Amino acid sequence: LNSAKESLQLMPRNPKAFTLVGLAMAQLPEGLEKAKVAFEKARQLDPQCSETVMELVAVLMQHERPVECVDVLQSFLRLRDLDFVHSRLGDLYVQLHKFSQALNEYHKALALNSQLESAKAGLERLEKVMKGIDPDSMEREGGDEGEDLDFGTPSYND
Repeated sequence: LNSAKESLQLMPRNPKAFTLVGLAMAQLPEGLEKAKVAFEKARQLDPQCSETVMELVAVLMQHERPVECVDVLQSFLRLRDLDFVHSRLGDLYVQLHKFSQALNEYHKALALNSQLESAKAGLERLEKVMKGIDPDSMEREGGDEGEDLDFGTPSYND
């Protein structure tokens, strides 16, 4: 936290400094609200910074607030139409059991970047969920033998 505050003193108009403060604050007990204020300041300084938005979403998910994450991502997508943001929004919709919205977001992501692995994996996961198959199950049935799917957190780059 001290390093984050120090970076903010050195660069008071830098959105990444506020993002760093937000990340540090989020680690403190009862620090979520202060973290959100820091992230919001970073977003005001640079509304199109995807790194800030994705870090805020990660923090909100640590605190089990997927609906707030959806709001943050939808708001950001009105400013910048980025493939990985659509994919992450699709992931959130799957968690919220909003499958048609998830499908729509994955398709938007793939329309922007047909090679985006997180969207491809999200679609595969969604198909399994919609068929009533637990996508987290280690057991494979039928034609899935030898298939090695990785549903880890994708890398988000501008």
